[in-house]
This record gives sequence, structure tokens and C-alpha cells, in this order.
Amino acid sequence: MTATPATDLIDRAARLLDGVADVTRGDDGTSLTLAFEGTRAAVQAMTLSEGLDVLSLTQVLAWDLPNTDALRTDIERLSTNLSFGSIKRASAEVTTDVLQHYTFPAGTLGDAALLTMVHLVLSSGVELSRQLTD
Repeated sequence: MTATPATDLIDRAARLLDGVADVTRGDDGTSLTLAFEGTRAAVQAMTLSEGLDVLSLTQVLAWDLPNTDALRTDIERLSTNLSFGSIKRASAEVTTDVLQHYTFPAGTLGDAALLTMVHLVLSSGVELSRQLTD
């Protein structure tokens, strides 16, 4: 596979995250799947324009929760305190999955900054997951 800024970024992210999460590389060369403290996340690297390489992270906070007004209220409340990204529901009629999304420019971040950003987002997601499922 030909190296691109996106493949270089995902390779770097995989190397850095290997110590804090179970990392599985995607076949496309620009994505990862992570298992982190009881949650699962997908990470994708992409180049939006020359010099703008981003990581997009989607973390599953909860699976198959009852799709109720109380859950929608909880998600709204949790969203107001969220430092990074947004919380969304992926609804079926009766149940819903709750996801955290965050996309950020990452190509110019040093290793420590990149690891810190991803770790902050994932750790926040773990805390949100606990609040939704406990």
C-alpha cells in the first residue's frame, strides 16, 4: 500500500495506542478498531485537504438501551458537559445505541499530544458509558 499522510497518521496512532487499548488495524490502511476499558471505538484517518489530516473517532457508549424520553433527557444532560465531540443516538424503533463522535486535526500533533487527545476522548467516553449504563 502506498504511504499517504492518512496512512502515516493511522500507523502512528496505532503505535501510540497499542499500550493503552487493544488495537485492530482495518484492511483499508486508514482505520483502527479499539477496545478500551469496556468500550469499542472506530478510528479513521483522512486527509480533508493538503496539510489537513484528521482523525475521526466514534466510540460506542451503550448498546440496545430502551429508546425512551428519559434516555433522551440523559443524553442531553451529558452532552452539555462534554468537552470533546458530541453524543448521538443510533435508533431502532424500540432500542438505541449511544455513540460519541469526535473529529480533530491530528496530522501536525506530536506523539504525546496525539496520544493525549485520543486518550482524553476515550476516557471521557468510558465515563459517559458508565453514567448511561449504571
